[in-house]
Amino acid sequence: MPLLCLLVFFLISCSKSDAPKGGAGRGGAQTVSVEAIIAQPEQLKNSVRGVGILVPSNEVEIQAEIAGKVERVYFKDGQSVRSGASLVKIEDDNLRAVMYRADAKLVLARSSAERKKKQYNAGAISAQEWENTQADLQIAEADSIDAAANLRKTLISAPFEGRLGISKINRGKRLSVGDQIVKIVQKFPLKVDFSVADKYASTMKVGMEVEFTRNTENYKAVIDALESSLDGSTRTLLARAIINGQPEELVPGAPLEFMLNLPPRMSITVPPEAIGSDAFGSNLYLYKGGKAQLARIEIGTRFIDKVEVLDGVFIGDTVLCVGASPVRNGGNVEISRIRR
Repeated sequence: MPLLCLLVFFLISCSKSDAPKGGAGRGGAQTVSVEAIIAQPEQLKNSVRGVGILVPSNEVEIQAEIAGKVERVYFKDGQSVRSGASLVKIEDDNLRAVMYRADAKLVLARSSAERKKKQYNAGAISAQEWENTQADLQIAEADSIDAAANLRKTLISAPFEGRLGISKINRGKRLSVGDQIVKIVQKFPLKVDFSVADKYASTMKVGMEVEFTRNTENYKAVIDALESSLDGSTRTLLARAIINGQPEELVPGAPLEFMLNLPPRMSITVPPEAIGSDAFGSNLYLYKGGKAQLARIEIGTRFIDKVEVLDGVFIGDTVLCVGASPVRNGGNVEISRIRR
C-alpha cells in the first residue's frame, strides 16, 4: 500500500509540471499585450529646413575675346564701375589695318556694282556676270563688318554696373582668346539658391516667403523662380529666392540656413514607437482579429512625437504601438489600451 501511494503522487507531480503556463493563447501561442491607436487624419503645420547659397544679382568672369598684347588697363582691383566703362585696351594696329583694307575693298565693290548694274540693264553683260558682281559686293560688306567687330573687341568694357574683383592681367601681357581678365559682380538684389526634397516639390510656389539665417541674423526673402524639373541624382527641386533690402554684411557665396513654412495639410500620423524597418523599408503592425498584421508603409515628415504616414495605413485602422514588445506578423495580440 505505501508503494502504491508513492506511485500515484509521482504521476500527479509530472502532470502538473507538463501543464501549459498562464498567458498562452489558442494552440499554446504566446499572447502579447500592447497599446494601440485608431488612425485618424489631422492637420499638419510643417516647415522645411536646410542650407542655401548666396548668389549675386549678376556675376561674370570677363574674358579676352581676341588675342593680343595688353596696351592699357583702365581699372583698379575692387573698383566699382558703371555699365560700359572701359576696362582693358588690347593693341589694335594690325586689326585696324585689316579694317581699313576691308573698307577700301568695300568701296571698290560698290563702285563696280554700280557700273555693272548699268551694263546689265543695257544688256551689255550677262546675268551670270551681274550675279557674280552682287556676290562680290556681299562678301566685301561681310569682310568690312567682321573687321570692325574684331577691332571693337580690342576695347573690353564692363557688361553691367558692379564691383570688380582682383585683376588677373598686367600691361604688356599677351592674351589668348578666353583668358580671364577680372570678375565683375553686381551684388543686389541678392539671391539664394536652395533645394528641397521631391516630396515637397508640388507645394512649392513662386511668391512663397522664406526665412534665412546667417550668424543669428534673420533675413526675409520671396521665391522668385523654380527649376523646371527635379535633379536626377539628388531627387531635389532647386529654388531661387530674392532677399528683401540690401544687407551689406552678406557676401555672395556664403551659406545660409533657411526655413520654409509649407501650407497645412491633412495626413495620418502614428507614434514613433509604432514604426519599424527592415531590408524592405519602413513598416508597422495593424490589429486584425486578435492578430498582428505587418503593413509596409511610406513615411513622410518626422516630428518629435509622431511620424506622418503617406501610404499603407487608412483611416480607422488600429495601429499597434509595439515599442519593445515581441510582436511578430500573425502573432496573437491583445490591446491593453487605446491611446487618445
